[in-house]
Amino acid sequence: MIKASEFLLSQNQALLANFEQLEVQVNHAKPLISFMKGDPTLFGHDQCKMSQIGYDIVKSEISKSQNHSYCHSTGTQPAKQAVAKHFGHGKNITENDVIITQGVNQGLFYCLLGICDPGQNILVPELGFPFFDGIAQAYQVEVRKYKLQSDNQWQIDFEDLKNKLDENTKFLYVINPSNPCGSVFSKEHVQEIINWANQNRILIVADEIYYGMSFGEFVSFGELADEGPIICLGGMDKMFFTPGWQISWMIFYDKNNYAGEIKQAMFNLCQLLLHANVFIMNSLPQILDHLTIFYAKDKMIHFKENHDFLIQQLNQIRGLKCVPAQGTFYLTVLIDLDIFQVKNDVEFAKKLLKEQNIMLLPLSWNGTDKYQGFRMLTIATKDIYIDMIERMKEFARV
Repeated sequence: MIKASEFLLSQNQALLANFEQLEVQVNHAKPLISFMKGDPTLFGHDQCKMSQIGYDIVKSEISKSQNHSYCHSTGTQPAKQAVAKHFGHGKNITENDVIITQGVNQGLFYCLLGICDPGQNILVPELGFPFFDGIAQAYQVEVRKYKLQSDNQWQIDFEDLKNKLDENTKFLYVINPSNPCGSVFSKEHVQEIINWANQNRILIVADEIYYGMSFGEFVSFGELADEGPIICLGGMDKMFFTPGWQISWMIFYDKNNYAGEIKQAMFNLCQLLLHANVFIMNSLPQILDHLTIFYAKDKMIHFKENHDFLIQQLNQIRGLKCVPAQGTFYLTVLIDLDIFQVKNDVEFAKKLLKEQNIMLLPLSWNGTDKYQGFRMLTIATKDIYIDMIERMKEFARV
């Protein structure tokens, strides 16, 4: 037998161990309610879909023969120009500062390969989307978790961040708006982060796939980019409720060309995986022009209603404590292990699934052992939440 790599085997065992603990109850008396995937289209909410205008634009592009050929490995020229136009923020961004990727994960992968060497480290948030937790070790890059302040809208703890920094640190990874916290940094905090990075000569990689999805003001890192280099990652997935289309982008804000070598390295990396779907890329200019970058932002009032309802209801259940979000369609809920008589949030999730057929994502699966709880989605319909709350109360024996 030809063996897989040790890295792949270890990752596979970890995933199997997790999902075996959350085994779906096939013959359960109650229908399954699953909040595992951060996919806004799953529950049929009438606000979680692309406009018919967007569908018609794509249909018109499908019929063009040139949209079924290979293009440049960094993406089509119209798509890159459109991203530069709508996300340039007056920074003289051009198509040469943009790469179109197949999902933000591909952009994060390029950052790892294009910036880091073995023995170096990166700074990532705890809590945060755990993309780097597994894959970085395959390239012998250390992941250092910096603290977020749960009692202060999940802002960065700069004292802890300073303690994690050394001469081998390659970049600071921030997620704003945040998955899974639902936090949105204020303009002042974004500026604080940029100032810190500039003072310490550290590149920022800003994951902004939830661009604009805030209940109040949203400020992109690209808007405040000045002296130091910043790579912003975004995409259509959440902005236009099309996660299956997998059209995303990387934008290099670097007026002093400090990261010019890195940008060229990433352009070269694009030749390994080629490019995203051409007719969707060439639909992007019209979609951005007609629907604008505020398409998701304009729908946030509906998710805020669900957010407020869930906080009101879940906080009434003994042992649960919601941490209010400032945006996205996520809500962090902390659990009291003693009250529920469990040793960790995975055991809590396992018991809830077994007894009530509700599947939740434990916070510990987001690369943390500091917080025990689960990520709740605010994109389902009200009838699903009413059913879920009744089951949760029964589970907690309220």
